[in-house]
Amino acid sequence: MGELDAILFAGGRGSRLGGVDKAELRLGGARLVDRVVAGARAAGAHRIVVVGPAHVVPAGCRAAREDPPFGGPLAALAAALAALPEEYGPEGARSALLLSCDLVHPAAVAARLVRESLGDSEAVVLRDPDGRGQWLAGRYRLSALRAGAALAGAPTGGRLRAALAGMSIRFVDVPAELVADIDTPADLAHARATTLEAPSARDPEPPDPDDLGAETP
Repeated sequence: MGELDAILFAGGRGSRLGGVDKAELRLGGARLVDRVVAGARAAGAHRIVVVGPAHVVPAGCRAAREDPPFGGPLAALAAALAALPEEYGPEGARSALLLSCDLVHPAAVAARLVRESLGDSEAVVLRDPDGRGQWLAGRYRLSALRAGAALAGAPTGGRLRAALAGMSIRFVDVPAELVADIDTPADLAHARATTLEAPSARDPEPPDPDDLGAETP
């Protein structure tokens, strides 16, 4: 497998949750961002970069912030890569997990990704039953990520797919539940129900879905 790093995206606006800081929400008694960090560490990640506001970055992780804040996923990737200097010589054997901070089952996602061989591919990406590749549930050769980010051009406002377009990607079909994430109050309620956890009084609670109005994802 070679040496493994992890990049966690934790800087989104949480607009469909009414602007709640998703990284700070709790599930199973832990912040979402802490659950993803724990999953990456359990999978063997050596260096972990959390891209987001400084207050969400767990101890022992490298902090990065897209410029400008909320500049989009491509800007987040560029910031994360800058926080991962080539400390260990050639990067050909290194790979990096790209993970969203709102994954419901981050440990299972990370474990599945490290079980999958990259082989001749530059990435392994989990794909849901609807055929959608989950780019933030993937493992990528670090050298390919750097090359893709460089080719993608100006990062601000750019789509992550721009950095991945030229990669050879092997998709792995998985159940929808494995790659479930938390985008809406209904997603959060379902995740808490399935993890047998009641909301903590300390949690920043999202508004009722009826109060959010019709919002375009």
